[in-house]
Amino acid sequence: MAFWSSNKIEPLRKRSFKVSLGGDEKLSFLAKTVNKPTLETDVNEYKLINQIKKFPSIAKWNDITIKYVDTKEQKITNKLIGLMMTSANVPSTGWTADAIVKGDVKLIIEQLDASGAASSTWSFKNPFIRSINFGDLDYTSDEFVEVDVIVSYDWAYVA
Repeated sequence: MAFWSSNKIEPLRKRSFKVSLGGDEKLSFLAKTVNKPTLETDVNEYKLINQIKKFPSIAKWNDITIKYVDTKEQKITNKLIGLMMTSANVPSTGWTADAIVKGDVKLIIEQLDASGAASSTWSFKNPFIRSINFGDLDYTSDEFVEVDVIVSYDWAYVA
């Protein structure tokens, strides 16, 4: 039976998703684009007499980039700056092994089906905002100003 001949299968659309980012108060906004998590591993090669054997190394989760269009309402921008500052939590007593703590940032990416219900929800362990690029300005362009937010995390899981 071919994939498309079944009327019970509904392909998910790239355009249907929602991003929630924040601490105690969630910051939900319509992102223009967002990367789903990617997991990769390096490959170690070992020579055994006349053969090369390949083995995976430790798995690593790659950063996520969230892109949204800036608006005249500065609420999102100000909250993102605040989240980044709490993520870069530098204690006043200086750095010690016990003082290195990540801020309380939560990131959730929901992929939505045709009815608008979440078909899969990606959650992230210990996410923090690594960088924010507030875009550029140009007199010769009539395009929207886009903001890029890069989020690092320890690992992801899907439900």
